Amino acid sequence: MRPRTQGRRRSRRSFPSSFLRNLFFFSSLLTASRTVGGEEPPKITLERVVDGRGNRVSDIAGASVKTGEGRAHVRLVRGLLRSDLVLRHETRRGAEGKEITVDEIRLGDGAPMRFEGSGPGGRIAASSPVSTFRYFDRDLARKTVRCNLWRVVQEADPGLLDAVAEYAQTKQALAEAYGPEELPVLTLLAVEKRPPHPSPPARRKVPLPDDAPEAEALRAAVLAALGARA
Repeated sequence: MRPRTQGRRRSRRSFPSSFLRNLFFFSSLLTASRTVGGEEPPKITLERVVDGRGNRVSDIAGASVKTGEGRAHVRLVRGLLRSDLVLRHETRRGAEGKEITVDEIRLGDGAPMRFEGSGPGGRIAASSPVSTFRYFDRDLARKTVRCNLWRVVQEADPGLLDAVAEYAQTKQALAEAYGPEELPVLTLLAVEKRPPHPSPPARRKVPLPDDAPEAEALRAAVLAALGARA
């Protein structure tokens, strides 16, 4: 009886190990196939804004990646303010097949302000962690709309209004057009109707080398912002 009992015990012990070996084997094959046939890696750009003498003003990291049927873009500005300014823009398909755009703006680890729209001319939902306000983009000039947006900004992070003003001054100095991920900046600028700077300081962009001391941390930060929401 003992040899049979020992034999049964050996078979019971060997089954899990062989099963795990097979599981790990097929898991490794699946991982390899996902790596080969996976989506494109994120595209990252690193730039530095300098003044007229070549001194650093801020560093800018941009990243974009395909997400299912849409694409996500992130712009992170470091050094312009005490905290990183993060802008995130994503397009995706809604339940009815319509394209939906989702934009976020935040300072560092602070609460974001979020804008969700359903295409040109559609209604936009601006939200904080506390409330949501819906409006049409064509009504942005109305005082009631601006007042409600101001309220949502205060609920999210009051510092965002000063942040976009500083950011807009840099854009003006660089004579750059605004991209799709910068829509929240334009919206918040309209909330307080701040005029352009009459004489913006000299600014220009230069590439930030990959081996620069700040490059690795900047790259990691923009990738984290890119993957903050799936």
